[in-house]
Amino acid sequence: MSLVERLQDSRRREGRPPQKAPRAARTSSAAPRPAVNRDLRTQLLRLDRIDSTLRSAWVATEFKDRALERKLNALTDAGIDWLRETIKVHGWPGHRLVGRSGAAAAWRLIQHADCSLAFQKHCLKLLRDAAARGDVPIQQVAYLTDVVRMREGKKQLYGTKFRKMKGELVPYPIEKEAGVDLRRKEMNLPSLAAYARKIRRTFQPS
Repeated sequence: MSLVERLQDSRRREGRPPQKAPRAARTSSAAPRPAVNRDLRTQLLRLDRIDSTLRSAWVATEFKDRALERKLNALTDAGIDWLRETIKVHGWPGHRLVGRSGAAAAWRLIQHADCSLAFQKHCLKLLRDAAARGDVPIQQVAYLTDVVRMREGKKQLYGTKFRKMKGELVPYPIEKEAGVDLRRKEMNLPSLAAYARKIRRTFQPS
């Protein structure tokens, strides 16, 4: 008879109920979730905050302020250098590594960057892998796919990128446009028409 069994038998003889095994003795098969890297998240959010401020000011000048453009490019270049080293050590910064806000900031950084196309395509592969394991939203893959395709001189697949033509914001050319809404649905995106209305309300208010 084990020690635990002897103690329980003794408690029964004394008229007391058997004592439950202590919680510490119970084991769980679930592995603990890794902690978010706060330093990486802080740096990403800082880059994202500065980028957002500069980019909004640049858009307000209708992309004519060259001084703002140079500041924005310098910030993006520094951010991409930092992201490149981060990826070498940690892989793509998804939700598990930097939280949702940090992962969204990393995605915006690589979208906006005028970096080497090879690096951007490498990031797209990492982003696809991260989406497949649920570490980033699949919508992020759609946006970066369109960026990469357009830099390659191809038409976009998901209609995420717009330009102004004859005073109205319209999508850049789309590959097999008749099927764009089906492709968007597969990536958890709203219809192109609904997205276009949102873009125009945001960037072309009446």
